[in-house]
Amino acid sequence: MMAGSEHSGRVYLVTGAASGIGAATLTRLNDHGAQVVAIDRSPVSAPASLALSFDVTSEDGWRDAVEQVLQAFGRIDGLINCAGVIRMGPITGMSLADFQLVMRVNVEGTFLGLKHVMPVMLDAGRGSIVNISSTAGIAGAAGAGAYCASKGAVRMLTKSAALEAIAYPSSVRVNSVHPAMTETPMVQDIVQQLGGAAEIEDQMRSLQPSGAFIPVEAVVDGIVFLLSDAAAFVNGSEFVIDNGFTAA
Repeated sequence: MMAGSEHSGRVYLVTGAASGIGAATLTRLNDHGAQVVAIDRSPVSAPASLALSFDVTSEDGWRDAVEQVLQAFGRIDGLINCAGVIRMGPITGMSLADFQLVMRVNVEGTFLGLKHVMPVMLDAGRGSIVNISSTAGIAGAAGAGAYCASKGAVRMLTKSAALEAIAYPSSVRVNSVHPAMTETPMVQDIVQQLGGAAEIEDQMRSLQPSGAFIPVEAVVDGIVFLLSDAAAFVNGSEFVIDNGFTAA
């Protein structure tokens, strides 16, 4: 535990907690002494105060989760919506089922988290929600139309939620984080979807101005900042962590 951390004792919900940005966020917040609730369909190996297994597209799952968290801890201080999937392919060749899957998990999952956690925060008068979008929610990418559409939706859903929260006498904040390609298992998922050739990952790295992917810990740094009191006036923002990718 990090001595004197302002996050100590706070209750945070992290979706997509089994891998990638979600798992790294879970570990960091646990190190800060927070009570961290891990949410994922898959087993979670990182330390958590409470692990809940459900599909983020299930409204009943969210209702039950919020009830369990309030029974266990009596409060919710933060929600980090990390759960996400990607399906690569041209728009003209993508199946409707794949497009709908991406939209369900990335958009509906985020929407349901907002819908069921925000009221708890608004009643308490405090809280911070961080939605993981992507640079794909800012700039388009050929072959990633479904993912871009979903992350663009998360970006705008975040702004609407932030404005709704401001209308209450509370300090509830809602922000989105937009990483460029990050060192997570999703990279290998993309590589496999594009054919699995070894040079594909090198080609993906070459698209980054630095020639390298973003370290997952750099993304977690941004998330932890947005959860902190130092970000008290950061609301409805697009927190871009891309090492210049969108600057071109």
